Amino acid sequence: MIEEKKWDSDFFNLKIGEVNLSDGEDYSNFTDYDLLYVVSDEDFDLKLDGFKNSFSEQKVKFHKNLSEIFQTNENVFSHSEIEYNIQNIYQLAFESGKHSRFLLDKNFGTEKFKELYRLWIDNSISKTFADDVLLYKNNEEVVGLLTYKITDDKATVGLIAVSNEQQGKGIGGILLKHLETVLYQKKITSLIIPTQFENKQACNFYHKQGYSICDNTFIKHYWKINDTI
Repeated sequence: MIEEKKWDSDFFNLKIGEVNLSDGEDYSNFTDYDLLYVVSDEDFDLKLDGFKNSFSEQKVKFHKNLSEIFQTNENVFSHSEIEYNIQNIYQLAFESGKHSRFLLDKNFGTEKFKELYRLWIDNSISKTFADDVLLYKNNEEVVGLLTYKITDDKATVGLIAVSNEQQGKGIGGILLKHLETVLYQKKITSLIIPTQFENKQACNFYHKQGYSICDNTFIKHYWKINDTI
């Protein structure tokens, strides 16, 4: 059954739906949609009359069972503890989304991608999308970002990024270890981090941090022909 993605539809001013390929839908009934997200746990080749496949990705989720750890860092702060330039935080969010399907599918447009990630930060700071926003501060400049949300007995990372100039210095690992410590102290022992399989740098990083893939999802965008934003 098709699920209308209400939030996406309102944000992009389009009618957007999501369909799981395993449900065996009759795709001829979806002509009133502008965009379909078709998802499956296996790769697939699907032709939809009146629609064009514009983008495909393999989304993976990394998982780790957290053990007792005490690796907080004096350079990591909750956003509520320090002053910061919100434009700097937005730039880190853009960096975190450089492999996002909302950037790589050119039908959305770069400005709409940036608007989406600015809103993601705003809603994370207000605790709508996240429980906290962790910031890594170096010489009065915020150069690292991590957001997370706790649901029941597990937590999920939303955004994680390090500025281009500071990458390769271990800041991402420090942010992650700091979060693991915070979570374990809250008696949360399961952490999930979604990313793209094509993002080899991120995948290698999470493997080195002791995480393993627990879920694969193939996502393909089908736009109604001649309809773009």
